[in-house]
Amino acid sequence: MDKDTHSQQMSIFEKYDYPSYEEIIDAYSKEFETYVLPKGNTVFGFWMQTLADLEFLDLELQGLTEEYTINPVDRVVNLKGDDDFIRLRIAHLEKVNGEKTLYTDFVDKFGDTNAYAFHNLYPYKGKFYPRVVRTLINAFKLNSQSLLLDPFNGSGTTTHEASLMGIKSVGIDVTPMGIVLSSLKNDLLFIDEQKLNYSIKELYNIAEAIENKKWQYEDPVIYKLMLIVYFDTIDAFERTSRYNRKGKTGLFIEKFNYIINCYKKTIEIKNNNALNFESSQIIESDVLELKNIREMEGKFDACITSPPYYFSIDYVGKDKIAYDYLGANMKKIESHYLGMKNKGNPKENYSGLPLRVAMYYNDLKVSIENIFWALKPGGKLAIIIGDSTVNGKKIPTTMVTKKFCEEVGFKFNKLIFNPLLGVRNRAIRGESIIICEKEN
Repeated sequence: MDKDTHSQQMSIFEKYDYPSYEEIIDAYSKEFETYVLPKGNTVFGFWMQTLADLEFLDLELQGLTEEYTINPVDRVVNLKGDDDFIRLRIAHLEKVNGEKTLYTDFVDKFGDTNAYAFHNLYPYKGKFYPRVVRTLINAFKLNSQSLLLDPFNGSGTTTHEASLMGIKSVGIDVTPMGIVLSSLKNDLLFIDEQKLNYSIKELYNIAEAIENKKWQYEDPVIYKLMLIVYFDTIDAFERTSRYNRKGKTGLFIEKFNYIINCYKKTIEIKNNNALNFESSQIIESDVLELKNIREMEGKFDACITSPPYYFSIDYVGKDKIAYDYLGANMKKIESHYLGMKNKGNPKENYSGLPLRVAMYYNDLKVSIENIFWALKPGGKLAIIIGDSTVNGKKIPTTMVTKKFCEEVGFKFNKLIFNPLLGVRNRAIRGESIIICEKEN
């Protein structure tokens, strides 16, 4: 092997001295110990815990106001700007000028920093945090005239959060369940409450009809809603015996009522704050074939997305109950995943990697190229990505993704490491947000 060939094979991986999760956390604790804030009822709120949160706050404020200061030690923020606008948009302050922020209102009413509105409609694997989406929308200065893209939309975290903020968006995904969930989240924001009024007897009958595969309803939103409630019911019932006393039908009614409660809380917040929700467009398609949709070229102001971790998370397996019920071909669905569509040898040399990872990287780069094509000049890109471990080998997907972004023409702006504290999947110990720009 000559020197040039060897250099080419090592260029993507070996030259990076990529730290472990433990090393990163250790560096944080030593260098930024004053930035790790205690819990408490402070202006930062109970979610202001890590350096990443401070970086997110700084990003938000850059997009929302031109003059501000952050004192992380005393937990004080001083800013000048439109207080009401900032209060309705910002995710990393509990209060603005003594008044509770809209995000805090969502959290207080729903009791969760990430499960407000319809974000918790169904337990979908691989979801990322809606608060991160809100932060990035603010950082990118998106408004009611902007158009946002998520080509790996999944269950619709990006599009749903955009809708809540009055931002137009397009979500693209290859999975049928992703399409159903993301479109249902959108539809429920605009549905007439009268359509959600069902008696206990009616719900019993619906649950029985779905169980016997005799459920039919002319309203597509109600049809999707009842099926999702049923799938969630069966999944929960089969995972744990603690629901046995309720029975499947009792649990079905409980989960339906939970969604109704989410609807009422969401509409109450909308009315109290005079919010304008924006509808999202959901498209079942493949990011690898995005250029086939010619009207997408140069259309979007920003893209916020998180490519799937197919070698760490079994997305389709989690929804097996739903796909079995619908008679869907799970193998066919999986064949559209990154790294699975085109079998054979990867186009580029990824020395020392399992073939499936190499194929994944091939498709990931094409995806980034297509995103670049879809963005306007000056368009912003944020990719939420994490490293994985495959066959005991750490895969530096974060740095590889950054390299791909630069190779296709993006200008790299910033990388924020966000540790996933308490996450059960130990193959993914943290995520990074890669922020880039398509220059004019």
